[in-house]
Amino acid sequence: MKTTMGKDMQEPKVHPEYENLISKIQELENQLADLVKNRDNLLFHVCPKLKTDYMLKIGKIEYSIFEYQCKVLRLKKEIELIQSCKNREQPYNITEIEKQLDAEYKEYTEKLIEKQKEIEEARIKKSNSGQMLPEKDAEELRKLYVEIVKKTHPDINHDLTEEQHSHYIDAVNAYKNGDLTEMKVIFLLLEKMPMEIKPIENSLEKLNKRYKSLSDVKEYMLKEIEKIKTSFPYNVMNLLINDDKLQKKIDDLSSELNFCSEQYKAFEKRSQEVMENE
Repeated sequence: MKTTMGKDMQEPKVHPEYENLISKIQELENQLADLVKNRDNLLFHVCPKLKTDYMLKIGKIEYSIFEYQCKVLRLKKEIELIQSCKNREQPYNITEIEKQLDAEYKEYTEKLIEKQKEIEEARIKKSNSGQMLPEKDAEELRKLYVEIVKKTHPDINHDLTEEQHSHYIDAVNAYKNGDLTEMKVIFLLLEKMPMEIKPIENSLEKLNKRYKSLSDVKEYMLKEIEKIKTSFPYNVMNLLINDDKLQKKIDDLSSELNFCSEQYKAFEKRSQEVMENE
């Protein structure tokens, strides 16, 4: 006896709105992965290089200017304290005055030390700059990173396992360090990892919430990128790549440095005169 399927036994049709929303969510996930890559490229590669260039080309001069300014402020205060004692016909203790000045100008001293460290770090990074990846390998690194981000970024994926989250952290570090071999290993491990069967969001309400959540993250990521691009060191890129502008900046700072140096010598001389004129 033959059994025939009735005309009413047809494949269920996917609602167009549901299908459209799924497509939009997938597109958002891809956009987010690219935005994460762009942001991290700015944070880990572009901005550190710009900061290194700035510190070595301009920062060293700015440091010297700031150092002279701190010394001048300290000498002016020292002269005031000594002169005040002499005006009252009281003896002064230069050791105690130096202690007082050390306390008052502690913040300036700490800033000078911090700037010294930044310059030294820039020298170290510059000496290691020859280890940068060739463009072909750098492009492969970026592509692998995007694929890993799609699978492991917590804002794109729900219910990540500890292992997946660990892979994401490792991928961020590999991208930061330009380690293509490590990135390939992470990608391979993710490819071989058994895929968990997750319940599919099967209602328009859940899909709309998912779309709204991803849209919010995208907006946040765009703001983060804009913030980076309007802040130091990215905002000095045009200065660093324009030889004429860079030279003018260096010339202006050199003139200011000469002025600060002469000012310091004048106050140093004045300080000696005040202490010698008993």
